[in-house]
Amino acid sequence: MSIREIPRSFVYTCDGCKVEHTQENAGGHYTNSRPPHWATLKIAREAYDSHGVACADASLERLLCEDCAGKVFAAVNSALAVTSRHSGGQP
Repeated sequence: MSIREIPRSFVYTCDGCKVEHTQENAGGHYTNSRPPHWATLKIAREAYDSHGVACADASLERLLCEDCAGKVFAAVNSALAVTSRHSGGQP
């Protein structure tokens, strides 16, 4: 009889492009539960009912690889710049 140990590992999947990163021989998750150079996009918000009362959590959280994170951050910055120009810089 032989016994072979299979090391513990974690597979992280980008929510954008679905690329995978495997953390092998893992004693635990990475700091903040994401691989180096990856990012976590978080938008905290509520859902509102027809009376305007907050009734549920409508937050968004995505794990993004380095490439997807760069694209998303560029898109957010671009969208906010356009919004700022249209509102005259006012919130």
